[in-house]
Amino acid sequence: MNASSLPLRILVSSLCLAAIAVTGAHARPPEGGYFGLGLGYGMVSGDRGVPLKTKAGVTLQIPANLYDETVRTDYGEGMSFELRFGWLIGPIAPEISLFGHGSFDFENGAGYPMLQVRFHPLMLVDSMAESKFDGSVYVGAGYTIGGYRHEGSDDGKGWEGWVFDFGLSGTYQLSRRVHLGLDVKFALPMYSTWMFDWDDDINFEPASTPSMMVIAPSLQIQAFF
Repeated sequence: MNASSLPLRILVSSLCLAAIAVTGAHARPPEGGYFGLGLGYGMVSGDRGVPLKTKAGVTLQIPANLYDETVRTDYGEGMSFELRFGWLIGPIAPEISLFGHGSFDFENGAGYPMLQVRFHPLMLVDSMAESKFDGSVYVGAGYTIGGYRHEGSDDGKGWEGWVFDFGLSGTYQLSRRVHLGLDVKFALPMYSTWMFDWDDDINFEPASTPSMMVIAPSLQIQAFF
C-alpha cells in the first residue's frame, strides 16, 4: 500500500460512513408534529329507498316513484380531500383528520371530522432503518354530515351521524421532513338522522342504520414540523 494514499483512503472511507449514517438517521420519519394534505377520488356505494320511522304530527309526502331517489345514501361521489394533523411518537401517531368528498357546498357531498390512530410497523424492523419507504395502517372514528339534492326538488336533503374509518398508506421520503405517498381510505358512515329539509329543520330517523361505504384512494404529501 502506498503510504501517501492512506490519508486519502481514510478520508473517503470516513465520508462514506458518514453518508450512510446520515441517510439512516434521515430515513425514518422524525418524531414530532406533522400535517398532511391529500387529494383523490371518493367512490360511493349505498342504499336507496331507505325506510324511515314515523314521526308524530309530521306527514312525509314523497311520491312513491321518487322515494328511492329522495331517501338514499349513494350520494357524494367525486373528488376527495383530506387534511391531517398528527404527532408521531415512536411507531404510533394520533391524528386529527378532516376528510370530505363530492361538492364542497353539500349540494352532493359529505364531510368527516375524525380522530385517528396510525401505526408504522416498518419502524420496528431494523433492516428498514435506512429505507426511504414507509408504510402505515390506521383506524379512526368521528362525526359525519352530508347533503344532496334530487331531480325535481329544490329542498336539500341530507344525513348525519357518526363514521368509522380505516386505511393504509405507503410513503417515500423526498427529504428529511417531506414525504410523498399513496393512501387508500375506507369510510363507513353510520347515519342516525335523515334531514328532509335543511332550511326548515325537518328530520327523521331511519328504521335501521342504512349502509354506505366510501373508498377514497388519494395522493398525499406530508410535512414534519
